[in-house]
Amino acid sequence: MLDTIARPFGLLLMFLYNITHNYLFAIVLFTVIVKLILMPFQMKSKKGMMNQQLLNPEIQEIQKKHAANQQKMNEEMQRVYREAGVSPMSGCLWSLLPFPILIALYQAIRKPITVMMGVPKALLEVSGAGANATAVGSIAKKLSELGFDISQLASSQIGATKFINDHFADFAGLSDRLKPMDFNVFGLDLSAVPNFRIWTFDFSSFDALWPMLGLFMIPIITAFFQWLSTKIATKLQKEMPGANVEQIEKTNNSMMMLLMGPVMSLWFAFVLPAAMGVYWMVNALFSMLVDVFLTKFYSKTMLAEFAEKEAARKAREAELEAKRAEAERRRAENAELQTDNTSRKKQQQKKKQEALDRALEYQRAQNPDQGEKYNPSKVGNRPYARGRSYNPDRYSFNGMDGSTADTSSIDEEIDEAMEAKLQRAALADLKTDTPDETADGGVE
Repeated sequence: MLDTIARPFGLLLMFLYNITHNYLFAIVLFTVIVKLILMPFQMKSKKGMMNQQLLNPEIQEIQKKHAANQQKMNEEMQRVYREAGVSPMSGCLWSLLPFPILIALYQAIRKPITVMMGVPKALLEVSGAGANATAVGSIAKKLSELGFDISQLASSQIGATKFINDHFADFAGLSDRLKPMDFNVFGLDLSAVPNFRIWTFDFSSFDALWPMLGLFMIPIITAFFQWLSTKIATKLQKEMPGANVEQIEKTNNSMMMLLMGPVMSLWFAFVLPAAMGVYWMVNALFSMLVDVFLTKFYSKTMLAEFAEKEAARKAREAELEAKRAEAERRRAENAELQTDNTSRKKQQQKKKQEALDRALEYQRAQNPDQGEKYNPSKVGNRPYARGRSYNPDRYSFNGMDGSTADTSSIDEEIDEAMEAKLQRAALADLKTDTPDETADGGVE
């Protein structure tokens, strides 16, 4: 299954080797081509990350405003991201893509005969393991006849590839896909795993030292490029519009963030063939260059948009601050601030309260002696009959208090019709005969 996935990468690497006839140049070109193929993903990821940074001021404002309500804060942040068309996870995609490629490339380097050249596996088939290994395929039999340890084929084909390259005339007729392949470049065997035990190196001469020292330097350079890439990415991130410099420094300048990438690349380069270290080194160098270019390119196009958003945000903050100051001033004067945003229900409640206050004031003016002890014209806080002929003593004629009503407090401005009705009501309660009314509503 893994060989099938790695097959396209193996074909590309073999094609580049056939063109250059140099394993190092083939690895470098392979890295560049893969980076160019993945460039649209990196561009989209970079643009999404920069757009996300442009929203940082607004996000920080939401976090400050809804610090006590985590759910509301998350909803507002999601709304901002949705309206801006930005995905918070867009920057993570690019960081995950190199790992499947790294695994596929390792499979191609580990099995160059079947994955890169495309030789059928049946020709390398071996039954048994270790000292009991028995060659079954034709290439495996030829390797066994010439003294090669075929038990190595179960884990790696690199040794067999180098052996076939040295004795290619004996294997040329076994498969038309079999090709000679030389892993040595500038005196370095890129199929070998670098040795970190420098004290075991042969320092007797440069010719004896270089093959080991050169491979040892590949992981060191790889780790340095990875560290440099982290530093440059942090610097570029600070220069982006809307960057929160304090937060970036707090996150990226930690010892773990600075060392995690370099230490991981150093470990990989020391446990895998040197060709993998070359790929990792060239990939880190090319990523730095692309990151610098994309940051400069998008910064120019986004700067105007950021300035416009920042100006709008500051204007909104100034407006809110002015409203807060006005509200504080009104509150200090014990006055309620009513704005256009005040709900209609609150406005109606305010009007009712004002009407109730006026009614109570009128009642006190009409009945100064009774105060608020008894008011037959209202139930609770619901006043009735607030017309121009309103009289709070109207129902005092019904004899509820057991005495004749005192009409001296009735307002002199009550019209004649109202006075006649009050008199009729009083006479009815006293069970007297009601006289006939005149045509104009008066009493005969």
